[in-house]
Amino acid sequence: MTTSYTTSATSTFSLSNARYVSSKVATDLRQLQRYYGRPSDKDIADYAEEIAVLAYHGYVKNVIYGFKRGDNWILTLEYTAVNGTLTADDRAGGVYRYADISGASFHSFMNRTSAWWALNDASRAEVNKSLPFARTPGTAPGYTGGQHTSDRTYSAQGGGFTRSSYRPL
Repeated sequence: MTTSYTTSATSTFSLSNARYVSSKVATDLRQLQRYYGRPSDKDIADYAEEIAVLAYHGYVKNVIYGFKRGDNWILTLEYTAVNGTLTADDRAGGVYRYADISGASFHSFMNRTSAWWALNDASRAEVNKSLPFARTPGTAPGYTGGQHTSDRTYSAQGGGFTRSSYRPL
């Protein structure tokens, strides 16, 4: 006698999942703060809330946090959103601690998804009202003379972010 079983499961990336993943981003930012003195506690909380809300709705393509001098990044943490396929969930941390950030300032740059740009102006304004701060349009700084490494994955229910780091050589 042969018996077979079939099971199926569905998972949904919830706001709780997005907050869990954003807490790992916040931990990375706290490590930057510990090593380099920035960003502030309030900024970390605001960045975590922003990325959680936008990731939940599928509106963030990638976001970069880091230090720039002039028009170029000198140290970054870049998070790229991935939906429905992530299985790994690494520990937060592992931030490079030996960069010379003298004369540098802390910045963040975000790219939004096509789903964001498909919203009408009123819908985008409504989402923006729920965020802790307003971003201003701009151009991302460039990269020169460093090393880019994919080094972490943060996920819950298949969604989340891959992290890559850029640091000086």
